[in-house]
Amino acid sequence: MTHELWLVVLSSSVVSGIVGTLISGWFNLRSKRNDYANTYYKLVLDRRLAAYEEVEQLIIRIKLAVLDKDQRPYHLLFSDDNDQESVYKLLFSVMSCALWFSDELFERTRDLNVLIFSRTKDSAGLVEFGKSHYREIAELRTAIEKLHARDMLTLHEEPKFLRSKKPTDGYAQLPTVG
Repeated sequence: MTHELWLVVLSSSVVSGIVGTLISGWFNLRSKRNDYANTYYKLVLDRRLAAYEEVEQLIIRIKLAVLDKDQRPYHLLFSDDNDQESVYKLLFSVMSCALWFSDELFERTRDLNVLIFSRTKDSAGLVEFGKSHYREIAELRTAIEKLHARDMLTLHEEPKFLRSKKPTDGYAQLPTVG
């Protein structure tokens, strides 16, 4: 009987050890999978934060207004007639982050880009362009700023953001520059 008792005790210990190891392994595997997902979502969040910082720079440059000698306002972005390069650099830095924006925010930034691109090379200059399109640019800036604020409220919801991205087959028709 003692022999049988030892056999039962040892076999239950072995079975308990195996079951405990299996359960522990399952939890460890699950924990590693969650760590991987969390690391991935942190990477996506970091990229989105960097992209939204670029949008903030654009908002700042078109939020500030300047009055010209003729008392017509234009945005700070267009304050130097000869500095087209900085305007396009800023737009490039924003548009290059398009993957990390909500679809609506990307559309509004693209609308601004198309508007600025429509400026003809032989026009009077950036200041005049800024004055003649002041209202339209201000409305686009307001839309961009509202979308930026809305997106910041849900920035941490990475799975929802990733599911919301809709690939498009289209493109924006650019105006002919004359």
